[in-house]
Amino acid sequence: MSSPSSNRIPILQMILSKVRRLTGSADPFQLPDTPDPTNPNSVGISDYINSFYLYDFPAEFRSLKLKDLYTFNTTFGIDTYAFDSEHYTTVEMPCYVMNREVQLFNDPWSFYGLNFNWQTQNNFATGNGTVGGASGTITAITNAANAQVTSAGYNLPNGTTVTISGVGGMTQLNGNSYNITQVDVNNFLLNVNSTAFGVYTSGGIWKTSAYNGITTAAPLLRSVNNNPSFGINPNYQASRVQNILITANVTNGNTLNVTDDGNGNLIGNCTAGNINYQTGQILNLSFTQPVPPGNAIQIQYNPIVPSIPLSILFFQNQFVLRPVPDKGYTVQLVAYRQPSQALANTPAFAGSPELSEWWECIAVGAAKKIYEDRLDFTGVAQMDKMLQERYNIVRTRTYAQLGKQRIQTLFADQLTHNYGGSGWGFGGSGGF
Repeated sequence: MSSPSSNRIPILQMILSKVRRLTGSADPFQLPDTPDPTNPNSVGISDYINSFYLYDFPAEFRSLKLKDLYTFNTTFGIDTYAFDSEHYTTVEMPCYVMNREVQLFNDPWSFYGLNFNWQTQNNFATGNGTVGGASGTITAITNAANAQVTSAGYNLPNGTTVTISGVGGMTQLNGNSYNITQVDVNNFLLNVNSTAFGVYTSGGIWKTSAYNGITTAAPLLRSVNNNPSFGINPNYQASRVQNILITANVTNGNTLNVTDDGNGNLIGNCTAGNINYQTGQILNLSFTQPVPPGNAIQIQYNPIVPSIPLSILFFQNQFVLRPVPDKGYTVQLVAYRQPSQALANTPAFAGSPELSEWWECIAVGAAKKIYEDRLDFTGVAQMDKMLQERYNIVRTRTYAQLGKQRIQTLFADQLTHNYGGSGWGFGGSGGF
């Protein structure tokens, strides 16, 4: 087997080249270095490298090699943050917020058992038979004890309040609000005597009020769109953590569902609307269908008491913090990097593996997986023999490093003041 010269650092380009030599795949069109991001079925050598490391490379080797410090910053009112799974595999203790050690959870049941997460629900508006914020064009108005307005297909129920504007001639109506009474599909009456008003000449529109209201508690936990791969691969869709839901029942048992985009805009079965996370104010909500008169319009949400986070949940490649941050904080955890992460940052493949003796081991392991996909069992057997030789080399150095490590015991935390020990921290005698 070839090996890099003493004055040449092994780089990922060398791993790729060796994989090509071992598998007889000299043509990049036959096997590309990286998958085509526009083709979800495309596979590259980098995929085999990551797969070998994640699922085949012995944990006894990588447990000491790829440790790194993973850092991200918080934002007020946002509790969920994406984990960069493209470049890292997992995280572990210790973890810190503003350099204060906090507890790390991997089980949602335990995390939410400790951190209260129930939602609150209240009615903030009542349906008036319209979508809210509807409007229509006026083509005629009569001078009568109850002014009759002509507006083709207006579709408003009796009792709806409309505001008139832009009317020519009968200008006394402009800027005023009136309740309507249906006449037919194109005409309705206003509860105003217009006999002494000017004669209608042209123009005019009617509008109904949008649905507005406020929550009983604030500030609110906003919803979050996030995905660690979104924006890297256009075929991935952003995942969603929904914390706000506005609902209204309409005819035939259907329910309109509206949520937020995380930036204060209402989305879903609505055409407009905003929500203020700090005050809980809902403004200018217009649904896609009319809400029958008297039907409750409800909101479900998480009221929060923002503060410095004291615990973190790591689950499904995302972090959840409690309490919800009240400002920006630096969060730091121990993480494990993937050996081929440099591929994403160096288009020329000039990145190097974590340790020099790994480069051939990674190349042979990736080549073995390629032969497995090709059902070439002779090639698999050959790579297996080479892989065992490379394991022996890596194992020698690993054991040398392990010999310098202090053995962890039940009492080791007492020396570092971590959780469960007698020093300061969760479970310690000092507490927080």
